[in-house]
Amino acid sequence: MLTRRHLLQKSAISGITLLAFENCLASQLIPAAPEGLGHSFEFLTPYDRGILSKLTPVILAEALPKSTEESGQAIKEVIVGWDNAVSGLPTLTQKEIRKLFSVLDSNFIFSLTPRLLTGVPEAWNDPSEIEDFLYSWYISDPESLITGNELRIGYMGLVELTMAVWYGNPRSWDFCGYAGPPDLL
Repeated sequence: MLTRRHLLQKSAISGITLLAFENCLASQLIPAAPEGLGHSFEFLTPYDRGILSKLTPVILAEALPKSTEESGQAIKEVIVGWDNAVSGLPTLTQKEIRKLFSVLDSNFIFSLTPRLLTGVPEAWNDPSEIEDFLYSWYISDPESLITGNELRIGYMGLVELTMAVWYGNPRSWDFCGYAGPPDLL
């Protein structure tokens, strides 16, 4: 006969087993944060910066400079711009962005479940996998009982902030034919 004590014991054992299993499967492949940014980060962690270093080339695609060196520098500038932009946002918005990065960080505890529910890539080295994951967030069903509209909001946050930071950077102006702000003097 199943008693309350046996049920609690089995639940505890199941929980510990699940955590152990999950930790064995958690990806250790979060990319390293880019070096040489020369910026004292207030918001973004090294994991956040590593993830952004892989998301940015996929989000901006053709808008980045063609040269590998210039493209790498532009990605670093976008990451610094992200930190500056998010650091100036209200605390509540920063908390929401922190939650977004905790889902993207596939090494945080209980990472298997968010990865299965959200499609976050296990390996951040495959641009097509990153593009597929972003697209799945873009077309996510807002009526979903599990994720609701959160995936689409997460997609919009990632893409819109990345675009705003990039197109606010004078390095991007030649690409889009913008001569810069008017001189009012």
